[in-house]
Amino acid sequence: MKTITVLTDFSANAENAARYAVRLAQHLQTNLTLYNSFLVPMAEPLGGQVYWSMEDYNILQKDSEEQLRALGARLEEELSTLPINAFRPVIDFKCQEGPLYRYINRLSADRDLMLLVMGTHRKGLGSIIMGNHMREIIGAVPLPVLIIPENQTFKKLDKLVFATDMEDSDLEVIQALTAFAKPSHAEITLAHIQHPDTPENDTKKLVTSFLEDVANKINYPKIYYRAVEHAPVKTGLKWLAENVTCNLFVMVHRHKTFLEQLFNLSNTQKMAANTNLPLLIFPCAENIAMGLNANLETGYQENIIAAAIS
Repeated sequence: MKTITVLTDFSANAENAARYAVRLAQHLQTNLTLYNSFLVPMAEPLGGQVYWSMEDYNILQKDSEEQLRALGARLEEELSTLPINAFRPVIDFKCQEGPLYRYINRLSADRDLMLLVMGTHRKGLGSIIMGNHMREIIGAVPLPVLIIPENQTFKKLDKLVFATDMEDSDLEVIQALTAFAKPSHAEITLAHIQHPDTPENDTKKLVTSFLEDVANKINYPKIYYRAVEHAPVKTGLKWLAENVTCNLFVMVHRHKTFLEQLFNLSNTQKMAANTNLPLLIFPCAENIAMGLNANLETGYQENIIAAAIS
């Protein structure tokens, strides 16, 4: 069965993300894994080598496992309020020593893993640019990553907004989004930010061709189109976040576009302060190729998004 993995450091915001994730798992009928990576403090160098204590390792591993079990028990208690015949995800846990980014490819090699979930460490999506290797994870992981802002609770998914630049690979993202939308018959809005320097006729051709492909290749009736006309990326994203009502905001992390432009903007934190939406980030094919190690299975790059919904 498909699985959602929650990356947790046992902070209040990480637990809130886990509570969101368990409800999402119930919505999508997947299982849930709670994942924690812990760091063993290094001892003083000895003869030019750095060593760490096995005793420290055992203590930290035991503490991590106990906290994971306690978190799992709290989530199980929340699921106890569901009707008897409702789907209840199985909650598992895993902990490992070392920085989280070391294990991303190992996690990603699991074909049953549908997406990663993590919480921000302060209100708004601006915290994506802060600490805990979050940017490294988003840039390297060949899986969708769901970012849950502070205090955000799971609500019935009735509208998803995908900020798309209408590349061919976005069709796979839309197909994957139908798995999120189908259980609640949610709307998927394709929001296209039209660059002011692109000739109008070129924009019309792009939109027409892409929407025809959507109609021919995606078997889901509640897909709609919305244009954000003649706006730079940063302005268009800000307008969408502030003016379009939705339960889930979706983007693709492309090399030196969208998120990387967003991270480098001087007004990023101001924009993030006005944004309190769960953000689902899909990897693009280029980032998958750059981020994967040779030990991943052959053909996994092409199938990663499709595998999430099969």
